Amino acid sequence: MECAPPGRSFPDQPPQHLPRLGHPRTRRRPVLVRPRLRQGGGYRIKESFFFPHIGLTDQECFDLAVVTRLAEGQGIPLVNEACHVRDKLIGTLPTKQQSLIAEASALFDILTVQSPDHAHCRQVMRALQEALIAKTQIEGSYRSPIDKVAKKVSLQPRRIFLCHGVWYLVAHDNKSGKTKLYRLARFESSTVSKKPLTISPSFSLRDFLGNAWAVYPGDRDFHVELHFDREVAPYIEETQWHQTQELEPQKDGSVIFRATVSGLEELKYWVLSWGPRVAVKKPKELAAEMVRLATELLELYR
Repeated sequence: MECAPPGRSFPDQPPQHLPRLGHPRTRRRPVLVRPRLRQGGGYRIKESFFFPHIGLTDQECFDLAVVTRLAEGQGIPLVNEACHVRDKLIGTLPTKQQSLIAEASALFDILTVQSPDHAHCRQVMRALQEALIAKTQIEGSYRSPIDKVAKKVSLQPRRIFLCHGVWYLVAHDNKSGKTKLYRLARFESSTVSKKPLTISPSFSLRDFLGNAWAVYPGDRDFHVELHFDREVAPYIEETQWHQTQELEPQKDGSVIFRATVSGLEELKYWVLSWGPRVAVKKPKELAAEMVRLATELLELYR
């Protein structure tokens, strides 16, 4: 920045060729010109002029700290870039709100036990994001638990979603002609193809999942009725386990759980996790499966 010679100062004048800023009655030029400063003059910014801060409330700052802390702790894997956005944003905030975000972030810890490792999925996620935005297909290598070697896949992506800490892709498989579910962690490679989508861009994830207990819908719906005893009833009542659930508290403190579930494969292991604290009333197929699993457990430990 150019300065006046020692012992001299030059008067500041507003430059005539710059537009005025703000309301007509209050607007002021933030740039001042020094016409006699060396050859051609010079410019400076008024000390009193600052760009306005982003208008975040304290609650918005607190929520930002919580969300990005989740990303840092991999509670929501593959969204680490949100932390970089937060760091850039913090520099534009008043000192008070900068301190609020730092203090709020320090109040939270994220435990990542029982969470799948998505560290190697960043390249896959970026390829899928690019394909979804560009409405193009992808080629890749995918290995499911039942495959001995990875298989080549040609897919038309429909949606990426997160469920129970796991990232999934819903995509149209060009080979089978069916829409299938894929875990991102099982992709060994993926590349964006130049081929455009040949299927309708409209898609409903809710319609695809139907009444699945989690993410894998079965071939048919079952009307489920479970009787949880009084010891675990409070845990059942405090959580929304399924979109169709209905709870009927009993006089003895127990609770009847009812829901319409597509398929029993995911549900049966959840029921099994409650052990003798739950009795299956309906459907008979689920009750029979519990008997089979209990018999296998008995034989295993006998």
